[in-house]
Amino acid sequence: MGKKSGSKSLKRLSAPKQWDIGRKSSRFATKPRPGAYSLQDGYSLGVALRDLLHLVENSREVNSVLSASQVLVDGVPRHNAGFSVGLFNVIEVPKEGVAYRLLPSPDGLTPRKIPKEQATLKLCRIRSKTKIRGGHIQYGFHDGRSIINDTLALTPGDSVVLKVPEQSVVSTIKLSKGAVGLVLSGERAGQVGKISDVKKGTISREKMITLSLPGGETELPARLVFPVGADKPAIEVQL
Repeated sequence: MGKKSGSKSLKRLSAPKQWDIGRKSSRFATKPRPGAYSLQDGYSLGVALRDLLHLVENSREVNSVLSASQVLVDGVPRHNAGFSVGLFNVIEVPKEGVAYRLLPSPDGLTPRKIPKEQATLKLCRIRSKTKIRGGHIQYGFHDGRSIINDTLALTPGDSVVLKVPEQSVVSTIKLSKGAVGLVLSGERAGQVGKISDVKKGTISREKMITLSLPGGETELPARLVFPVGADKPAIEVQL
């Protein structure tokens, strides 16, 4: 019988370079299941618990805490070690009283411990805006979730602060001049600065954002800039 899909296993030496994990501690790492994030943009929950947060020591302990519903991702219990987690996901272990948010850095996504009151807030960037049956507007976000809301006057590239797991909109943030933007990748990943200019895209050039960062002004593609606040970040977004 022919092979119908890719490999279900992942060797540590072959893991994306963005993964901040030991390469020779063992042979294999838990491969993320297909989900909202690509292999390069996210971790499997098992790798996050063991190699990033160091809350467990081995796969047996990972499966034990997950099967006991002791781990929440954005307020929802997750039971599969291959569940994909990525930008701004909150991993919470109520029994230990700790919560971490995955934030961008030059070395890839890095967890930061956050206060319990911020564990229910999440920044989501709009990836798509679609008119559906009945004339309603559906927004799709970077983490795979979606909401139907006819009152938001937003476009792809803007962001919202959601209360999770309810998915109620707390506030909205436009990708516009004067807003605060977060750099998502590259040497400046994780830096925050004011947006001083927004240049519309053309057929041959994508939309560009000029940011005032600590090292000076820089121009970046809009896909690499995440609006995180109007005057200041709506939540803590720096390591």
